[in-house]
Amino acid sequence: MYTEIIPQNELRPYVRSFGLLEDDSLHHQNKTFKVIADGSAGLVFQENPESFLYESKGKLPQLFLHGLTTSNSQKTVQNKYRNIYVQLEPTAIKSIFGMDANELTDEYIDLNDIVKNDLTEQLLNANSFEKRVKIISDFLLLQIAKNKHRENLKTLYAIGKINTENNDSLLEIQKALNISERSLERIFKSDVGISPKLFFRICRFQAALESIREGNFTSLTEIAYQHAYADQSHFNREFLRFSGMTPKQFLSKTDEQSPNFPELK
Repeated sequence: MYTEIIPQNELRPYVRSFGLLEDDSLHHQNKTFKVIADGSAGLVFQENPESFLYESKGKLPQLFLHGLTTSNSQKTVQNKYRNIYVQLEPTAIKSIFGMDANELTDEYIDLNDIVKNDLTEQLLNANSFEKRVKIISDFLLLQIAKNKHRENLKTLYAIGKINTENNDSLLEIQKALNISERSLERIFKSDVGISPKLFFRICRFQAALESIREGNFTSLTEIAYQHAYADQSHFNREFLRFSGMTPKQFLSKTDEQSPNFPELK
């Protein structure tokens, strides 16, 4: 079961949503989940730290921060679980914790290794999703207040344009900001963690994926051209890189209760 809470106004520049994914069934069965590239970082709390295994990396920390994902990965679960996922905006690692985002691209780290905290104990003692969201929110607001870094307006402008413009948007962004391609790449790697070109590809993939979720299409080729892919083959290759499956496999072989974290049937 998946439940979502929208963050309070003060956190919305940094946090997209708080999600609760849980399974406390009496007869638990092993499950496999795909992690899909979504252009965002995240903070994850596992009530049961023994539940999820991350491919060859093994057991995950109970409370960890992860950077942007540039492809796809897989997690297996062997026990009951109740996980909170804080979906962060692309620039949140730099804005909240003051570290360059590229240090965590395709990586995760125990939150206590970044900032000493008693958040895990507080969360374990809280008895509802709402109370846990309040605890995490207060912690993040405190970190934002402590962090002297301020959002780079050029990065925010570029992200906004990439999410709304077409294939030519990167050149137009450089012209509008009066910066070189190298300068745009430098600020993106520091503030977001990846190049603007790769970020654009992930955002385009996500837009196409949302079209598939909505189901308002006559063919997958229609979606491919709608989102400026060269052809169906190009669309399939990009979809495979960022999700680990083709569009047809996504439609037939997944149960996506939690966005970008589908269970394989």
